[in-house]
Amino acid sequence: MNSPSIAFLLPAFVGQKAAQRKQFLDKLNAAVNRQSIVLLDSVETDEDRWKNLIIIKFAHSRLFGESFRLGLSAALNLGAEKIVTFESYSTENAVWFTDYLNGGNMIESGKRNFREMLVTEISNLLSFGNSYNNFSFNRIFTKEAALLLRDTKLNGKSFLVESINVLNAHGIHTTEIIREEYGKDNKRINLSEMAESIIKSFNKTSINYSLISSLSYLVNLFMVYTSLSLGFFYPLAVLFGGEISGLSNFIVNEKINFRNKGFLSSAYRFGKFNAFVLAVVAFDIFMISVISKYMLAFGRADFSIISTFSIVIVSAISLFFTNKLIWGKGNHQRVFL
Repeated sequence: MNSPSIAFLLPAFVGQKAAQRKQFLDKLNAAVNRQSIVLLDSVETDEDRWKNLIIIKFAHSRLFGESFRLGLSAALNLGAEKIVTFESYSTENAVWFTDYLNGGNMIESGKRNFREMLVTEISNLLSFGNSYNNFSFNRIFTKEAALLLRDTKLNGKSFLVESINVLNAHGIHTTEIIREEYGKDNKRINLSEMAESIIKSFNKTSINYSLISSLSYLVNLFMVYTSLSLGFFYPLAVLFGGEISGLSNFIVNEKINFRNKGFLSSAYRFGKFNAFVLAVVAFDIFMISVISKYMLAFGRADFSIISTFSIVIVSAISLFFTNKLIWGKGNHQRVFL
């Protein structure tokens, strides 16, 4: 590590035992080969012990997000170009960053537990993200990313979820290194943290996408019933309705909601989108035809319930793959080691 513009940010450092703080700083001091800034919210009396570390203190806050933002602001004011944070203050984790400083925004994470996986995947779906583990805090932030995150408002573990979503929404690239040998994380997030993380994944783009998708569904229904009233064969009516609603959905999302530019890139996305729409339409026709064969056996009421259930399943599958394959921003790269 040769850059003097690297700052190490240690929020909630005051919560560690004095012996553990010294061991962590000893290891960090040995890992750097020139003076580097360390920002922490605890009192260290023997700062001369660490010749390579310039210890800067900032006010402690009981709210993690607030403490983190205070540290970010202090690092930026000191001219830091990159800011390193740590998942834990164990001596084993004190040097996690050494292989990655030449990159940009970086996350190092291990295997997810079930709750983290669930929240991460739902957050990815709602925010069009691509992260593996939203909750890892072994991170390297560039100045550009730090300036954005300094102005966020969340606290707690949901702050970490929002940080990825904010960077993704602004087109800032992040690389996530997933180290399989770390084993599963034993930490557990509670239900309120899970709910807050998921809710905060909604942004203007995802809200607009929901409205556009709802309108496209109404267009689809209108075109199908109109086609049937004109005497179209049922599969042809479904195909016609799907194509018209899909085309309108794509144009509005592509050029107004996501504001993607470039004819060739839009044409390529439309090709994938249209192929997927056709696959969904074909699956929808297949499901309805299969269910129709058993209509008399089920009865009209049961048939309506089953048909509705099939539509919900098809819509959910469509939403998931469309978000992943068509509209996912691709700013978050995952690398498995």
